[in-house]
Amino acid sequence: MENLKYTYNQVNDWIKTADQKAMILGSFNAAGFVYQLISLDEIECANNFTLALFFISLVATFVAGYFWMMIIYPRLENNLKVSKIYYAHIANAYTNNLQTGIEELSSMSDEEYKKDLSSQIVINSIIAKRKYRYIQKFVWAFSFQIFTLICLSIVILV
Repeated sequence: MENLKYTYNQVNDWIKTADQKAMILGSFNAAGFVYQLISLDEIECANNFTLALFFISLVATFVAGYFWMMIIYPRLENNLKVSKIYYAHIANAYTNNLQTGIEELSSMSDEEYKKDLSSQIVINSIIAKRKYRYIQKFVWAFSFQIFTLICLSIVILV
C-alpha cells in the first residue's frame, strides 16, 4: 500500500511541476505579446517584410498560447468507473448527503482503496504525459516566437 501511495504522490508531483512550468513559460509568452503590441507603432509604416515578420511572430504567439491553455485547462471528466478517492467524483456523489459520503468512504476496504488508488495512478500518469507533450509543443512554438521577435527587433532598429 505504501508503494502505491508513494507512486501516486510522485505522479501528482509531476503534474504540479508541469503546471508550474506552464505558468512560468506562459508569463514569458505574455511578455512577448505585450512587446508585439508595443511594437505596433513602429510597424505601421514598415515594409511588407516587417509586416510579414510581425504577423508570423503573432501567429507563433497564439500557437504557443493555445498549447499553454492545453497544459493548464483541467479535464475533469473521464469515462472510467466512479472513484471514491477522486475529488470531483466524491463531490458529485455526496454533495447532498454528506453523512452517507462519510460512512461509505470510511467503510472502504483496503482492497477497494488499493484498486481505486491504482486506477488514479494510471489516470494521473496519462494526464501528466499529456501535459508534458503540450509543454514540448509550447517550447517549440515559444522558441519560434522568440526567434521571430528578435528578428523583428533587428529589422525595426535597422
